[in-house]
Amino acid sequence: MRVTTLVFCALFLFQGLLSGLEVKSVKGQVMDVKVLAYTKSSGNVRIERISDGQIFNVKIDLFDPESQKKIVEAAPVAKAELEIKVSAGRRRERLGESSFMKKQTVSASLKVLNDSRDIDFADGKATVFLVGRQTKRFAERDQDYGKVLGKNEFKLSVNAGRETEFECKPVVTEYDSDKDDTNVGGWEYYGYLVVIQNADGSVHSVDTSIGNLKKEVEEAPAIGKSFLSLNEGSLVEKDLAQRSKN
Repeated sequence: MRVTTLVFCALFLFQGLLSGLEVKSVKGQVMDVKVLAYTKSSGNVRIERISDGQIFNVKIDLFDPESQKKIVEAAPVAKAELEIKVSAGRRRERLGESSFMKKQTVSASLKVLNDSRDIDFADGKATVFLVGRQTKRFAERDQDYGKVLGKNEFKLSVNAGRETEFECKPVVTEYDSDKDDTNVGGWEYYGYLVVIQNADGSVHSVDTSIGNLKKEVEEAPAIGKSFLSLNEGSLVEKDLAQRSKN
């Protein structure tokens, strides 16, 4: 308590003539500041005192209600640093008497970590696509396309320094594993795509295990929005563009 009091008192020692956001402590002391960051979950505020440029990290409840409102409104909107991890387990078993026909069950989970020190991620959305690839491509080259095997949507809020995890709906699919011109087709799990959206619907980040898409989504995450119109059962090209014909 003593350290907090000393820091708080130091905030109001000097007042310059430069303009800024005027705030008042619960004790009535007034100062001009620039708000650098505010974290709702912890109540931490990072401010710069206009008079001398000194920076302080304090709790928002050190200010009166009106000043707290000013600080929240003035806080810059920063992008949280999210780390996306998808774990996909695949279980195969023989289908019928054939040693080549397989039944595959895909179980996937999504974990999102907020690596930011003082930036919450709130009221967002995560969409996870599980994609299969047509095995008939081994018999007919023009059959090389994909299918959305599963689409999972989750409401996403992750406070700074925290993580959250979701389980996707399992996917069951069948396919011919024979890699020659006798392949009769089917859908084998190929990879995942995750689109994270901000509260306003804009794309925050995209992650994928599909090789030919990795570089594209890293360079331009906004293209993730184009995938959101896909549904379970949608046929797609290798770049996940909607397939124009079956």
